Amino acid sequence: MGFLSGALVDRLLLLAVALGVAVLGFLVLRRAPRLAVASWIVVLCFVPIWLGFGIGFNGNYYLPPATAAALLVVAALLPVRRFRLSWMDALMTLVVVAALTSILAGNAGIALGAAIIVVTYFVAGYVVGRIAPLRVDPAWVHGAIAVCFTIVAVLAIVEGVTHWNPFVLIKSGNSLYSIWGTIQERGGVPRAEGAFGHSIALGASLAMAVPITLAAPFRLWLRGLMVLTMLVATVFTFSRIGMICALLGVALSVLFMRDAISRRARIAITTAVVLASAVVFPLVSAVFDDAGSEASNSADYRGDLVSLFGTMNLVGVAGSAQKNSAGSLYFGNFRSIDSQLILTGLTNGIIVLIAIAVALAFGILLVLRGKASPATIALVAQIPAFATVALITQYSIFVWFVAGLAATTQLAPDASRPLVLGLPARVPQRDASRDELAAGRR
Repeated sequence: MGFLSGALVDRLLLLAVALGVAVLGFLVLRRAPRLAVASWIVVLCFVPIWLGFGIGFNGNYYLPPATAAALLVVAALLPVRRFRLSWMDALMTLVVVAALTSILAGNAGIALGAAIIVVTYFVAGYVVGRIAPLRVDPAWVHGAIAVCFTIVAVLAIVEGVTHWNPFVLIKSGNSLYSIWGTIQERGGVPRAEGAFGHSIALGASLAMAVPITLAAPFRLWLRGLMVLTMLVATVFTFSRIGMICALLGVALSVLFMRDAISRRARIAITTAVVLASAVVFPLVSAVFDDAGSEASNSADYRGDLVSLFGTMNLVGVAGSAQKNSAGSLYFGNFRSIDSQLILTGLTNGIIVLIAIAVALAFGILLVLRGKASPATIALVAQIPAFATVALITQYSIFVWFVAGLAATTQLAPDASRPLVLGLPARVPQRDASRDELAAGRR
């Protein structure tokens, strides 16, 4: 031990403690699948992205807390029964294969960074979403998401009113904190970010939780109150795309989630949303007016990104990709690619971009036919966001979690209905006999 430096000893002790906690957590979560899923959702919602672990030879890449938790939770949930392959599994496989192939196709350093993001953000979220509803009733998963994101929404409203974010006080010395640990402003007003590190990430994540919340196994008035809280919270992010996707999620749910929402409930929800929109519109309008050309310039910048389509390759990183002397990544003259669809084509190639576009089109078709599960509706409502913002922080992981959830729930006999997978066969038989007895009495 005398040959080891003090810093190395401290690091080894920290590693030993972390390993011990992981083993203990595995043993506990192994026996409690619901606790495992709930724990992961809590980490996703309330642990900032900058509290991750450095990986790689120089620690240049980070393992997000939600990804580290995903590794533990997936290990605790495996093995699963009744697993069936989905077309979404083929899409996820294509994304991974293309990311790994890109490393051999040129711009290896840039491609390696993109591949690490695919594995640590996309795959981690997708696998949890794919497996969780096979071990836990999907309706319970919907309820857990509804509860956690309602708390996220309440904290966002408090942040919007008080301009105090407790999560940014949890500092870290890595580069992620310098990127995501500051509060944005619009029109001189601080924007709510919660633990998501960015107002757009928070707004879009809340919007994605809306259709899932409307399908949660709670009373209508409670679901309506939860969704209304999320809608108000998106206002305090002052993210246009967050507000648009939230309203789109409500609209699609009201129109196409008919087995989970009665006609009277649809009327009540629509009325409440219209009234709430009328109340908050003056606030939103005033902030955007004070922002002046900030919002319009942002939209124009996104429009200019279309010029990068010509630099994309079939597979691999685009020819326009380059890093400057400071290590910052650029595509042509653009450093920030505010469109996940365009960024996918630039980092993984046109083939993957087309495959994702086809998957989204298929999702739209399922929604229009009334065959979409709540998770699929949530993804379709996010299409405007995919076109205009990049997948960042926990929003990225949450998107692919919902994609995995959609892949599993769409395999149910009637995906549009609230799902109860994995229950003993005697439960539906008992309900059926009770219905028959009641019919006989009538």
